[in-house]
Amino acid sequence: MKDRISHEGMDEILKKLEDDYIKAVKENESRSVEGFVEQFLYDSWTYNDENLQNIKTVLSRYSTGEVYSTTFIGAFNEMVDHLRLKLQELDAEKAYPALHHQHGASFLVAFVDGMVIQYFIGVYTVEQLREMTPYLKQVILQALRTEADG
Repeated sequence: MKDRISHEGMDEILKKLEDDYIKAVKENESRSVEGFVEQFLYDSWTYNDENLQNIKTVLSRYSTGEVYSTTFIGAFNEMVDHLRLKLQELDAEKAYPALHHQHGASFLVAFVDGMVIQYFIGVYTVEQLREMTPYLKQVILQALRTEADG
């Protein structure tokens, strides 16, 4: 996959977060969308918990202009592209139509990031997120079954 952005001069922490994300997507050995989503959720809770300070630092740098929005958006889109390709590959029968929509992987990321934000502010603990994962997986999979209009 061709990089969307130049990584030259990129914030080191943002680059590490991007690399870790892409590595996690590639190393998720699940052979089904269902298995992938479940493992993705568990991995997300653990990774975000272990890297909370790095994530806060990058978001702070972004909010102060130290990380340019084009760089931040490019890194985000690159991560989502890898996720989209992996999920589409796993869903050859197209049982999850939303995954084949241009924004399908973004829906999954938005859901996960929403839960992570709630973890960051103290609504949930990592243990609570882990306990909720089987249910969250079912909610996400149901949403991914949605057909795109038009």
